[in-house]
Amino acid sequence: MKVEQIKTLILTTLVLVSIVLFWNLVTFQRNYDLVNNQEYVKEVTINDIKKPIKDLVVPNKIIYRNGENSFHGIQNMEQITPFVNEIRKWTFYGFQRSVNEFVEKFEGMPGKQVLIVQFPGDVPFELLKSMYTVEVKEIPSGNFRYMFIFQEDLNDDEGIVYFATNDLRSIIKANVRQKSSAHFRNLIEIMSNNSNPYYAYKKNSGYLFINDKETVIPDDQYYPRLYDEKIFVDALFSNPDRVTINDEEYTDGSSLMKLQSDQQMLTFVDPTITESPDTVYNMITTSVNYINAHGGWTDQYYYSGAFVNTKKINFQLYTNNYPVFNELGLNELSLVVGKNRIHEYRRPYFRLDFIPYNPNKQEYTLPKGTDVLAEIQGDGVNLESVEDILIGYHMEKDNENAVIKFQPSWFYKIGNSWIRVNDEKLGVVENGLE
Repeated sequence: MKVEQIKTLILTTLVLVSIVLFWNLVTFQRNYDLVNNQEYVKEVTINDIKKPIKDLVVPNKIIYRNGENSFHGIQNMEQITPFVNEIRKWTFYGFQRSVNEFVEKFEGMPGKQVLIVQFPGDVPFELLKSMYTVEVKEIPSGNFRYMFIFQEDLNDDEGIVYFATNDLRSIIKANVRQKSSAHFRNLIEIMSNNSNPYYAYKKNSGYLFINDKETVIPDDQYYPRLYDEKIFVDALFSNPDRVTINDEEYTDGSSLMKLQSDQQMLTFVDPTITESPDTVYNMITTSVNYINAHGGWTDQYYYSGAFVNTKKINFQLYTNNYPVFNELGLNELSLVVGKNRIHEYRRPYFRLDFIPYNPNKQEYTLPKGTDVLAEIQGDGVNLESVEDILIGYHMEKDNENAVIKFQPSWFYKIGNSWIRVNDEKLGVVENGLE
């Protein structure tokens, strides 16, 4: 082979090797960028608390009808928890539709003893497998708001439970297996030891179950613990090193986190998430997984509702075992959900269980529920539009003294909004404590 041919061969080989190396470099860089732009499980978390769905999706009221027009109930979460623990011992199976049978039992025979388990928002049937023991391959579609447990339906180790929508127009019944008939007696005993008289207001589409006894509840206040916003930058952004800051706005060129320092609130938005979720089940599970991934359960929160039209899921703050309300959203973790991902996340960046400080503690005597109904009607509110009425805490920031105050009040829900009943017009009594 001539020298010139050898040179040509070597040169050609070098050119080919250069092309291959260049292609590998380009391909590697493109794949690297793709990996870095994808969502991944983050190493940085706010705390180590991860909550299962069964501890987040729980009832907000338990009511017992022990005769015609005779109701008792509980709303305090400390009292509800042992009730829920009893139901978790049951096994659910054999789901089927049963509207007429339920209506005959509940409304046609108003003296029948029945336990009514009320949830704060729609619960998908698919979620039952994450809440209780369920022995079926296929579970009904749709959502429920109530569970009805008639005493006569629980015999020995078998029984029936009815699941109902908020308007009581869609009913699914399920068989339950329990270890013994003593479970129902255990549930009744829990109710007897803790319950107050309740009033059942019948609407055209469902009921309002309301505490009908004057209730004494103390106020409360805390010095909150403020989290450094940097921990949320590290926890929420895929690439925190790329984040730039402009006043109270943080961005990596795609996602944006905006602070409201006067309220200690933040909003995180990922505009690349545009597809809508297909079911309420996916909305709830996606939200829970997202908050678990960065340890966002900084206080005691419970699922409070899913709003399909706005693709929003809310988890409500509780203190002293009662729900908390605030006009600015300081009382909740609020998420706008896309398809398996989160488009918007709004929450406070403080926690309450840091330093309780209430030297001038007061007790408040709240009037009974029938007085509240009369007051709401007197204000011109159509009770058909009211979804629930309950006792909770109104949350208010005292920026001058750097504390957060909680005052017990009555609240009612219309649509997606909770409205505080005017304490002065209700005649709420403030009692001093030593």
